[in-house]
Amino acid sequence: MKVLIPFLLSIFSVVNINAQTLEQNIQEIRTQFKFVNSQKDFKKVFFENEEFSDNVPSEGCGLEAYYKNGNLYKLIESDAVSTALYTTEYYLKNNQLIFVYRKEVEFTKIPGNEVVDTETIYEERTYYKNGEIIRHLEKGMSVLDKPLDYLELSEEYKKYYNTKLTYEKQYNILQGTWINSADIDDWFEIMGLRTEHYNQSDYVKTSRVWFDGQYLWFHTTSYPEEDQKYELLTLNDKKMEVQDRLSGEVLVFEKKSD
Repeated sequence: MKVLIPFLLSIFSVVNINAQTLEQNIQEIRTQFKFVNSQKDFKKVFFENEEFSDNVPSEGCGLEAYYKNGNLYKLIESDAVSTALYTTEYYLKNNQLIFVYRKEVEFTKIPGNEVVDTETIYEERTYYKNGEIIRHLEKGMSVLDKPLDYLELSEEYKKYYNTKLTYEKQYNILQGTWINSADIDDWFEIMGLRTEHYNQSDYVKTSRVWFDGQYLWFHTTSYPEEDQKYELLTLNDKKMEVQDRLSGEVLVFEKKSD
């Protein structure tokens, strides 16, 4: 018994310290949450439907990024279907995910599209520390078949945010129509992060484009096997030179003047 008591006390001490550390981490996250939501001077950039998502709901979706001095603080994703709205808020500190709040709301409409009744069917709060979940709270029943990987999604969204903001100069130059110098029937148009590619046919391939500082990526939702990666060799308001990372072929495009 004399040996057992100190052993039990040591276990209790470790559990107590871990509990205190957890609560301290949670409190730090709540402090950052309040700080972010109290700011009035954040800049905002908006992403539409295909600019960030492969699975566009029936009534569309959108992603808003809130930033200041080059740092991303908050993302709000909104997904709408005929009688429901699903909102997911991502909170970051030092560009790392620390908290996610998801809310699913169903509503009733009458003729004229007037909303007459709303009901929150699900709420979720997830706290993160160093890329690990430290607390997860749920209320209600989600419409999702399986939980979302918010860490993975937040990392996925960063490349779109970086394209528009970190590489703003290149992003602005990329906007517009580019024609293959060796084949005028091969051309594509970049609109935001969306690209429509034409090549001697009535079929138009739509893809999502982003830039990581060295490579230009094209992702095709319908045919992911056709995704392409190019090293950006030259880019100015008249010429784009890229090298296909798979074939090694160098392609030159000229920008169509307005």
